Amino acid sequence: MLAAPRIPELGQRDRFVRRAVKEGRVLTLADEETASVPSQKYPGRTVQLFWSSPIEAKRWAEALTGSANLQEIPLATFAADILPGIRAAKGLAGTDWVADPIEAEVDPADLLLRLKADALPNYARAIAARGEVYLVAGDDGPLLQSITRRGKEDYLLHIFGARADAERYMKKAGARKIIADPIADFVASTLPWAAERGHAVVMETIPGAGGYETTAETLTRHLQTV
Repeated sequence: MLAAPRIPELGQRDRFVRRAVKEGRVLTLADEETASVPSQKYPGRTVQLFWSSPIEAKRWAEALTGSANLQEIPLATFAADILPGIRAAKGLAGTDWVADPIEAEVDPADLLLRLKADALPNYARAIAARGEVYLVAGDDGPLLQSITRRGKEDYLLHIFGARADAERYMKKAGARKIIADPIADFVASTLPWAAERGHAVVMETIPGAGGYETTAETLTRHLQTV
């Protein structure tokens, strides 16, 4: 089990998340073989190095390799491919690494969740600009996913920003049709319906990175401010 991060580590991690989402990319060394260091906290584990600031990235690229060459990774690739790969290898993510005695060595699953959460306002702006979201439905209305947590059955409402994503989910879920829900109706009717019944809402705030779960009330607030 990973130790709880200290306050300086938390600040470093959160700054990295904000910048990565805002810029839509992260940076690492051009030579992937030199883009990792041994963990200072967990013997036998490695820390893959990433930066959100080009200035810091170039500085440490030169210090570590003698070259300022960097590799830019789109946020979607970082979230959907890189972080799951690091997790599978039992590695850690070094966010805005600076070789301090106390470094942010972040669990990749935790980092992925925080990136998805920070991307929620961007997602809300995107679907508001498109003017509609897509739901999969059965004969009686939107299809809900049933999950059991802590011995209690919960229901999740999946929404999609693109019809193609809804179609793929429809085939897996056994739904019968797709509903194109105008944003005005979604905010005025669908989200209040979900909130009243305590249904969480699931969406991909970062394409390809898997679902992010939030409350209907939270998503409503974001859509009402765009």
